[in-house]
Amino acid sequence: MESGVSERDLRLLRYLANNCRVNLRKVARLLGVSHTAVRKRLSRLLDGGYVSLTASLDLERMGFRLALLFLEVASDEDLEMLLRRYRDCPRIVSICKILGEYNVVALIYAENEKVMDSILGSCMMRTAEGIRKSLVVPVSRVLRGGWYAVEVPLRSRDVAPCGADCLNCGRYRRGECPGCPSVKWYRGPFSVGGD
Repeated sequence: MESGVSERDLRLLRYLANNCRVNLRKVARLLGVSHTAVRKRLSRLLDGGYVSLTASLDLERMGFRLALLFLEVASDEDLEMLLRRYRDCPRIVSICKILGEYNVVALIYAENEKVMDSILGSCMMRTAEGIRKSLVVPVSRVLRGGWYAVEVPLRSRDVAPCGADCLNCGRYRRGECPGCPSVKWYRGPFSVGGD
């Protein structure tokens, strides 16, 4: 295959797709190869960036609210600036370039509707420079593919990764928003203390 992933690789991935903790010896028997060959093939896929073995979270089951944030970004330069500024934002699951009326879409999450409203009104990408227009579409229910590779944020920063100063934000002080999960004074359920 052109992608660098062989048919054997795809068969290996098929066995791992539903349970990446599966015994590699068992997979080797099913594929008709040695467990060493399976381990090497898996290492090659991991090193090549074709596969990632990470803990995925079901944000909906954890009680978080999801939304799609559609953006019309003015230029490629504005998009690059946006990606740099929000690179480490713990509330962004993914960002994709799309075709159509809007040219970027992001999947974001928040602790509840009140927090979603707060972050969308003050510190999320839709308020950034270079955004011509935006549209927020709340996700009512995930029907397929509800597991996301999201890191549990480390509560260690004084200022949010995007530059927002939660401690001095009116919404934070009024209790409308728990703050960014990566700041020291975050008051929500989704963060671990800094070391």
